Amino acid sequence: MNKIFKITDTEYINPPNEYLSESTYPDFQEKLDFFKEGLINNLNNKIPTSYCRFGDGDYYFLNQIPQGSAKPGIRALSKPYSDIDMKPFKQGYLKNDIYSCLITSDHLNRFNEMFTRPVDVPLEILYGLVANRWIFKNVNHKIGIIGAKPKVKIIKKLMQYDRYKNYLQKDKFNDYLFIDQNFACDNLNKTKKNLFKQVEKSESELFLVGVGHVKLGLLHELKQVKPAVYLDIGVGVDALAGLINIYRPYFGKWKNHKISNNKLLYRKSDVLINNSGTLGKVIEL
Repeated sequence: MNKIFKITDTEYINPPNEYLSESTYPDFQEKLDFFKEGLINNLNNKIPTSYCRFGDGDYYFLNQIPQGSAKPGIRALSKPYSDIDMKPFKQGYLKNDIYSCLITSDHLNRFNEMFTRPVDVPLEILYGLVANRWIFKNVNHKIGIIGAKPKVKIIKKLMQYDRYKNYLQKDKFNDYLFIDQNFACDNLNKTKKNLFKQVEKSESELFLVGVGHVKLGLLHELKQVKPAVYLDIGVGVDALAGLINIYRPYFGKWKNHKISNNKLLYRKSDVLINNSGTLGKVIEL
């Protein structure tokens, strides 16, 4: 991988060939500084901001292409698209403040098809700054988690262990908010109602969000429910739960942690690993 795409204390195992050439995204390091400075500025100045991650699954979902996580019955929805009101999703995804996307040509092409604006921050940067724990080391504001209920429960349990807190270099998360893990898009209004009630009672200034495609219909509204910074880190929430595929971009050095002898805690977790993935060497607590 070309040095321009390096992020301190991270590893991208088997990156695509496009990362060999600086010309793929010559402003990568400038964008890295831009993101760090912008995030801290928004937090320090209490500027409500929504950062939206746009991936291939989001493209498939918005275009009602039954593929991967956007296929009915897999994760996002149980109903056929014909039974879903897509209007709130198709309008909502355009209303966020800052957008991230992977910088390979296939991802950028899909992004450019759906937006009339450029990518603000490479998604690789968000992943990298979770993977090297920069966010936890450098953000001195209250941080909350918003994710699928089983994974949020795991994170909350993991944070009871000093060894894990020392690994993150974070003493605590202030809020643990959740949505249903599966089929949250079936009834957007219900999902919003349940989540917004939790957000109203929260105290965090930065929320790390990983809720799948339903974010397309609700992420932009969260800052109106509670003024804060909402950072969509996607599978970064899986990493916090000790369930990340280390072949994901920039997570090659991440150490998944697991609570021993607690199968019930993990029973309902949706582990996003295919045949070529691995959790790596898991640290048992």
